[in-house]
Amino acid sequence: MLITFQKLAIVKEERKRYSLAPFIQSPNDAAQAFQTIFELEKAAEEIFCALFLNTKHKIIGAAEVSHGTLNASLVHPRELFKKALFHNAAAVIIGHNHPSGNSQPSHEDILILKKLKAAGEMLDIQILDQIIIGENGDFYSFSQHSPI
Repeated sequence: MLITFQKLAIVKEERKRYSLAPFIQSPNDAAQAFQTIFELEKAAEEIFCALFLNTKHKIIGAAEVSHGTLNASLVHPRELFKKALFHNAAAVIIGHNHPSGNSQPSHEDILILKKLKAAGEMLDIQILDQIIIGENGDFYSFSQHSPI
């Protein structure tokens, strides 16, 4: 019987300079990080991304998880947590934009947050917040507006 072995490798795709505070201490810090790293306000499609943090909430990595359409982005827990595990993240802050400019969460935003939090609990990786980027610097933070 032939047995197949798999090899996993982490490949850094690109490096971006990040000149803001490296530690996330507030939703405002997270929103600024998403804007600086991913430029979400400029995107014409919905982009779902993540900041990966160590135990002291220092950013140790970032990744685009899903690139969607004008008003939707398909997000699966497997894709988010695969990247979180590769980064050895203790915590994650997820974020996405609303190309309409309205930063208020949709029903789908609430459902995906609940689904991702449940998956994170199983892996002992905490979802600290979900940030929705609107226009003109406007953002919505779930941790500020409702307990997550």
